[in-house]
Amino acid sequence: MNKLQLCRYFLQQKMGVKVSRLLTRQQKKKRVVVVGGGSFELDMSYITNRILAMSFPAELMRAMYQNPMIQVKAFLQKKHPRHYKVYNLCTEQAYDPSLFNNLVERFPFDDNHAPSIQMIKEFCESVHSWLSSDPKNVVFIHCMAGKGRIGLMASCYLVYVGMLADEALPVYADHKGSTNYLRVMTPSQRRYVNYWRRSLTFPDGCLPEVSLPKPCSKELRRIRLFDTKSVESIFFVVSELQEVTGDIYRSPVDACRNFCRKVRKNCGFGNSEIEEEDTQKCLDHYFCDKTVKVAGDVCVTFYEKNIGGRLFYVCFNTGFIENDVIQFSIAELDKVGTKGNSVAGSEFRLEMLFSSANDKTNDSMTES
Repeated sequence: MNKLQLCRYFLQQKMGVKVSRLLTRQQKKKRVVVVGGGSFELDMSYITNRILAMSFPAELMRAMYQNPMIQVKAFLQKKHPRHYKVYNLCTEQAYDPSLFNNLVERFPFDDNHAPSIQMIKEFCESVHSWLSSDPKNVVFIHCMAGKGRIGLMASCYLVYVGMLADEALPVYADHKGSTNYLRVMTPSQRRYVNYWRRSLTFPDGCLPEVSLPKPCSKELRRIRLFDTKSVESIFFVVSELQEVTGDIYRSPVDACRNFCRKVRKNCGFGNSEIEEEDTQKCLDHYFCDKTVKVAGDVCVTFYEKNIGGRLFYVCFNTGFIENDVIQFSIAELDKVGTKGNSVAGSEFRLEMLFSSANDKTNDSMTES
């Protein structure tokens, strides 16, 4: 029994069943990699022969159930000496870049969420620059658990070098030991992979040309939840990612907090593309007095009440909204658990209606 295994044993004895289950679950994710006569027990996978995905390289107590920093360093030095670069996608935790010879670059965004489109562009260009500079170079990408955030960014890079989005997503899932990429990334993360693909054109024999959507300010006119059940109102928060001076991390900033409530009978549906239906099953918020302006990368989160009890959320970019209306089924929303499913009927959908920020023609929309 080596020192790490001995520490795990005493931690299990002291902390009890919950910690024991956690350690057992994490151990199942790890695989033994043999390099040059040495073996390394790591939660790691090669997406391609030059792109590695790992969970967080941890120290101290976290090393009991995540990749121990000392083993990660030893593996990279032995397997890819002087030819690796580390990409850290975490917001939760950082480490001294000198641990990896200062070959570390951060592209942080929140767990189970999507980054800005601009960050995806910068990440892909950085990875491609490093891999192109030497045929021996590899990249080691990690987030905290080694799943969704890596899946999004690695898939975007595979798309950047010519793979279709529908091909890139299963490639990553397969190397994480899953037969279903839907379980590896959230719907919004998969949505952003497709956004990225739509931003690229591929001249023959050349790198793709990147055409990100122009900054597009929209006024949110209405949020409506169709086919809800067992609920009178739902609280929502609209936030957008905003730049912070001197920090690559874009923090979500609240633009609006309010409630969707039961729709009045005989309400008008304005410019909505949905035909009028049983309003007793709908919850609605119409911004009749003060619209909410949003631009770029937006997240809308729904709660049971104004404190706690999150139901689900959705991330999108205003530059990809067509005809000023977007709709999502329950399968296209993020982190829908038991509570989220409990308020959603079989035909549930979320609809958001927008207008251009400088378009005043919709002010005459029928109030509902």
